[in-house]
Amino acid sequence: MSKTVKKLAEELGVSKQTIQYHYQRLPASNRQKDKQGRNVISPYSERLIRDKVAKALSPSNHQKDRQTASNSDKKNDDLIASMKGEIAYLRVDRDKQFAAKDQQIEKLQKLLDQSQQLQLMAEQKLKQLDKPKMSLRVILKQKTSKLMHKPQKCSKQLKVVQNIL
Repeated sequence: MSKTVKKLAEELGVSKQTIQYHYQRLPASNRQKDKQGRNVISPYSERLIRDKVAKALSPSNHQKDRQTASNSDKKNDDLIASMKGEIAYLRVDRDKQFAAKDQQIEKLQKLLDQSQQLQLMAEQKLKQLDKPKMSLRVILKQKTSKLMHKPQKCSKQLKVVQNIL
């Protein structure tokens, strides 16, 4: 008994386009049309089409490849997700390390500024201490030179000043 493309597609659980594709690939002598112009499939043509569709539907290569590909895709997705998690963790860790380094740099900068200020203050105090010494020495030298011109009067004072110098 002859069947239509639609009926055979329903029986085999495939689309009408799949049956139509295989039907059109049959030799012209195996293709028939009914009075209304629809494609009609003879029992012999049906057997040929069933064989071709069964090969395509067999869980051999295509489905195994698809299953393997889907499993591989799932593994890849899992791997990508775990890698993204690791990257996010490493970014957070890196950011914490940078923040700690920034704080250390700030502290070192403050210590350097304080050290420079202390050194400047120490130099200023040394200069202040050196000034009175110099002025006392200058004054003493001036007085000794005056006393040197008058040795009789101040011989005793001259000896004391020379001892100081």
